[in-house]
Amino acid sequence: MSTVMKISPQGQIRIPKKVMQTLNIDKGDYVEVEIDQNQIILKPRKLIDPTQGWYWTKEWQKMEVEVDKEIEKNLLSPEFRIAEEGLKWLKE
Repeated sequence: MSTVMKISPQGQIRIPKKVMQTLNIDKGDYVEVEIDQNQIILKPRKLIDPTQGWYWTKEWQKMEVEVDKEIEKNLLSPEFRIAEEGLKWLKE
């Protein structure tokens, strides 16, 4: 994929939406700039460890909010001594 972008008077470029979608980057994300053999290479960089990225998804954060509300309302399961007790409680 090749795209031509114009440099603004402030030295900025606008990354087209299609390129951003392809690279899974969003407004406010970071890119690493590398110069190699007189070429500019932009690499998407996430500041979150990729193995922990699932925690910061909108879906997971929504579930976290729901769980926090349940905790505030004291809607917790009883404490179990063994796993079988917990499984029995879940089945009931």
